Amino acid sequence: MSTKVSQINVFPVKSAGGISLSNAWVEKIGLSFDRRFMVTDSTGKMVTGRTEPKLTEVSVAIQSNGITLTHPTMSPLVLKYSQFSMSEVQTGVWKDEFAGYSTTSTANAWFSHLLGGNKQLLFTGEESSPRFSQSAQTKVSFADGYPLLVISEASLEALNERSPDKHIMDQFRTNIVATGCDAFEEDRWEKIRIGGVTFQVDRPCSRCVFTTLDLESGRFRVNGEPITTLSQFRTDKEGNVNFGMNLVALNEGLISADDEIKVLEYREPEVYEDNTTPKLNLKCSEVEDVARDFKTFWFTSQQGTLPTYKAGQHLPIELDINGERIQRRYTLSSSPTRPDKLSISVKRVDGGLVSNWLHDNLEAGGKIKAQQPDGQFHLSDDSGKRQTLLLLSGGSGVTPMMSMLRAMADNNEVNDVVFLHQCSTEADIPFAEELKSLEAAHAGLNVMTLLSQPSDDWQGMSGRLSQEHLALVPKLTQREVFVCGPEGFMESAMNLLGALGVPENQRHQEFFTPPTVGVDAPAMEVNINIEGEFIRGENQRPILVQAEEAGIYVDYSCRAGVCGCCKLRLVEGEVEQPDMPALFPGEKEDGLVLACCCIPKGDVTLVKP
Repeated sequence: MSTKVSQINVFPVKSAGGISLSNAWVEKIGLSFDRRFMVTDSTGKMVTGRTEPKLTEVSVAIQSNGITLTHPTMSPLVLKYSQFSMSEVQTGVWKDEFAGYSTTSTANAWFSHLLGGNKQLLFTGEESSPRFSQSAQTKVSFADGYPLLVISEASLEALNERSPDKHIMDQFRTNIVATGCDAFEEDRWEKIRIGGVTFQVDRPCSRCVFTTLDLESGRFRVNGEPITTLSQFRTDKEGNVNFGMNLVALNEGLISADDEIKVLEYREPEVYEDNTTPKLNLKCSEVEDVARDFKTFWFTSQQGTLPTYKAGQHLPIELDINGERIQRRYTLSSSPTRPDKLSISVKRVDGGLVSNWLHDNLEAGGKIKAQQPDGQFHLSDDSGKRQTLLLLSGGSGVTPMMSMLRAMADNNEVNDVVFLHQCSTEADIPFAEELKSLEAAHAGLNVMTLLSQPSDDWQGMSGRLSQEHLALVPKLTQREVFVCGPEGFMESAMNLLGALGVPENQRHQEFFTPPTVGVDAPAMEVNINIEGEFIRGENQRPILVQAEEAGIYVDYSCRAGVCGCCKLRLVEGEVEQPDMPALFPGEKEDGLVLACCCIPKGDVTLVKP
């Protein structure tokens, strides 16, 4: 099958919504209408979706005499070329400085109201651009560096195979989408022809935090995808995270969707080290009912071997439901001592998208994908700390406890273990028969069940977890305690354990959400000193954002912690600096931080490294 153009896109306003076209005229500065407008602040500094995600919500329609902009919260903005004032305004895109042209006061007011502050809309001019790109060594519109960008559908599919999220081409704002070629085949192109236009394929496109913006929610993804995944297999020797190839048109002409992409010359492609961990391709071998609306799904590997893990860790699974990729983390209820299969135990939740889908759709023979097991909530590697335990759970929080108990039973380590579980009724008691068998087989195991809504025939403990219930646990203060269950249950359990004298370092609880950085601290003003430039800032936002607002320039590119361009040395004070790919081993300890993602704890002084 020949390689063809499957899509042609233009983005008339930089960072605003795009338009898909059946054909487009190619000029030396790029496709007609592409990146011909740019929003700036009152000083001419460019404003993009990297810092103003609302820009991506602006839709654009092209007319013969101008454009119309719409936003869900605004009245339409109709702009006619004939009404532009066309006064020169000094502006810039990255390191290129040049003069753009003013449009109308109405446009400026429209964007100022939408984004806040004093904004203006600039125009490149109808015939050509006044900007010469240092990167492309040619005239360019308001694009970041190059006139055009091409990405193949196969490359996007290859990314989606690795990434936990499902990504769409719109995230990458490419002009030309290719179909009918292998993944990353565009890396090998040196010169191509589409229709009557010849293109020089210049260099890979370095990606930034803009690609991590969820276009539906208008928020940046907290997991940093797709940059996080791309950085693992598309990072070049300079630290750039690349996806897609930049193009320069060697002549003008018309290109159309479904045109053949004819490769005139090939090149030696960039070589990338692939550090990705392959996803697990799992096949459901059995579905087991373990209580009312509570099922265990057993899996084998389609790849032959299953990963190692620790008892208590969770399995990040991903499902495509109604065309959307959904991720959930379920604690493994299987034991690492039984390496031939994995299991997750899932309780049906009213309105729960994934739990209901699994209960209703996943049967023996079904297939799912998963990431490698992980998590900090697991049995200690120190066998001495596994001697005297309390496994305390509520509801579906029983799953890591079953994994731990199964592992200890297989290793004959059930010396003094109390297994205390709270659920609603007798029908909700999970793994009842297995727990009865384990208790009979191991003299050191004491299984205690607490029911919040028992029947009249129930002879065991009842009510909600209280000090009185925990006081029945022998040697409570001497035990390592693992707690898992609904958030309210865990909070109550941890408070009760503390009140009964269980030391904090003996209490462990499961968390499924990553800790936030900086914003949990009480807000306060801080002094930020960058190379002698003083900022009166705060302890809630990254240093790069605060520096930009103060008019202090800090080098940056990706804004996602993977390129390293914004690296600074911390000489005084403390910051919250998450572990990011751009910080190499030892650099964090050596005082290096990333301005794009570090948050000051107090007064700080930073210099260029």
